Amino acid sequence: MAKLFLGNQLRKRVDSSPVLRRLRWAIEAGVLAGLWRTSAWMPPQSASETGQRLLRWLGPRLHKTRHFRRNQALAFPDSSQAEIDHLVREAWGNMGAVLAEYPHLDAIRKGRIETVIRCDLEPIRQGRRRAIFVAAHLANWEVTVAPAVGLGIPITAVYTPLENPWVDRMLHRHRRALGCRLVPRGDALRTMMRELETGRSIGLLVDQRVDSGVPVPFFGIDKLTTLVPARLALRFECDLIPVRVERLPGARFRVTAHEPVRCADTALPDHERALEMTRQVNALFEDWIRELPEQWFCSNRRWAKTATPPLPGYAERPAAAH
Repeated sequence: MAKLFLGNQLRKRVDSSPVLRRLRWAIEAGVLAGLWRTSAWMPPQSASETGQRLLRWLGPRLHKTRHFRRNQALAFPDSSQAEIDHLVREAWGNMGAVLAEYPHLDAIRKGRIETVIRCDLEPIRQGRRRAIFVAAHLANWEVTVAPAVGLGIPITAVYTPLENPWVDRMLHRHRRALGCRLVPRGDALRTMMRELETGRSIGLLVDQRVDSGVPVPFFGIDKLTTLVPARLALRFECDLIPVRVERLPGARFRVTAHEPVRCADTALPDHERALEMTRQVNALFEDWIRELPEQWFCSNRRWAKTATPPLPGYAERPAAAH
């Protein structure tokens, strides 16, 4: 949480002292506990709207806003300063709604999600196939697993543990309401292989920059991107299924499971096939973000510090040409 509300330099100075670091952890946990306790007293819609208003006002004043602003400016280079300011404010508002919705994840999963299935999940439900579901940080990304859970598909969601162990435990308790198995990203590759070998499917968020990844175009700019989901899909003969989450009015959501991503040229080496599949996933993410850019949570740097906007006209290309 400190990454959201404190600048890197200030956080590093605080964390240089073990006592101050533990004090920071305690303050963060106390603030979030108070927020979630208050949110739990409200109906889901009221909690969501309150969180949205709070961070829509507070977020743009925080140091982390520089990443929001730069990411939006690179993704939408033709936007004016006023339009970027609006996107930044609304993206912070969406984050506020997500934070306030954690105590209501059970109610959201059970009655506030419209599920759209555009692929055949029956073989996966019956255990004859497995799938790797991939999504971006859109709307409330926590509910990405809803289609699989709703159909009774055994799924394991991979999450990134927080630095603050107290907040991480609190967050984990709320996430249990999602109805899936949760595993930390620490030794994720080995864990995912083990889960797939036992017949379970995997859920991943893969829109962030990964330093160990390979350059793959994203909004026309190379971004270091993990090939792990595509590689695992090829190795275990799984479906690589993109999942989109859209925020609807009233703390409601639409979650769409799309057709699996495949590489048409099966004669290519596995690395090239994985690269092509990852390009397709990134192109889909681009299209979804262009439709609802205010629902894209991009608080971390997505591209290299030296990245520049793509050539004019990139945004006008059809999705298949990305």
